[in-house]
Amino acid sequence: MHARCDMEATLASGQTFAFVPCTGGFSGIVDRRPVMIHRESDGDAGCGAGGITEGVARSAEGFAAGGTTSGGYIIECPEADAAFWRRYFDLDRHYGELLSKYILGGNMHVAGSGDMSTSAPGEHFLAMCVEAFNGLKLLRQPVWETICAFIISANNHQKRIESIYRGLSRLYGEAIEWAGMNFYAFPSAQALAAAGEDGLRQVGLGYRAPYLWDTAKSVAMSGLADIDNLAYENALKYLMSFRGVGEKVADCVLLFSTRHQKAFPVDVWIERALREHYGMGGSRREMKLMAQAMFGDAAGVAQQFLFHGMRTKLTRNK
Repeated sequence: MHARCDMEATLASGQTFAFVPCTGGFSGIVDRRPVMIHRESDGDAGCGAGGITEGVARSAEGFAAGGTTSGGYIIECPEADAAFWRRYFDLDRHYGELLSKYILGGNMHVAGSGDMSTSAPGEHFLAMCVEAFNGLKLLRQPVWETICAFIISANNHQKRIESIYRGLSRLYGEAIEWAGMNFYAFPSAQALAAAGEDGLRQVGLGYRAPYLWDTAKSVAMSGLADIDNLAYENALKYLMSFRGVGEKVADCVLLFSTRHQKAFPVDVWIERALREHYGMGGSRREMKLMAQAMFGDAAGVAQQFLFHGMRTKLTRNK
């Protein structure tokens, strides 16, 4: 099965900090599972791995096509991990049906090619986002790694978040060799708890160090609740019980690691989208509630397309 997935849009959309660009694609490690992703036309070498022939998942369980003019991407991983990556990249779900009723009266295929004068500005912009990034996916990441990533992300920019995330992995994560390459898994709660606050400061966490340390100690002692099986409001409240996790961070964790697609994080980009294209006002929390009421079960999916469209300044290119 060939599933459309735009890896460049997906991995650059602020959902994850676990991947690095490399020749022809990306490499990364999640949940101690290494992976390399390269464009199909670049052959089998992929990310400088030297021509992998064993343990390459390329069947219905490992191939994702689409998103670039070069013909798609190959996901290379140990065969035992193919199902994990299929779920991680949400390859079996199609967002068109979820979003169609919020885009130009249900027609997702007229963006940029017809008279939009009768459509709402929000419908017009969301249609543009879906047209431009129609291979964008919502990732299903491990909850622990996502909590840490978004504690790190508070009042931070992407390059620095990635630097801190990888620094923690190199210092306190497990080294894993695969296909002739070295990967460093993100540390467990136990490893970060043992590192201590001073140890965490070594990678530039600053004021976030005690937040991450306290969270690591709590999870190391009690584990994580099964937030997939909690009601959305209860899952949000549970995550906000961790130090350094406010409502926006909790919504990010729910959106990028669980089935809670009602989650709708509101940051500066989403606030701007809702004000400019949907005419909303009020506080960020008030706008979040209005967006959830408007988009329903498609809220999280709509949020990610709007976010990526605003951040890439899509309106300036149309």
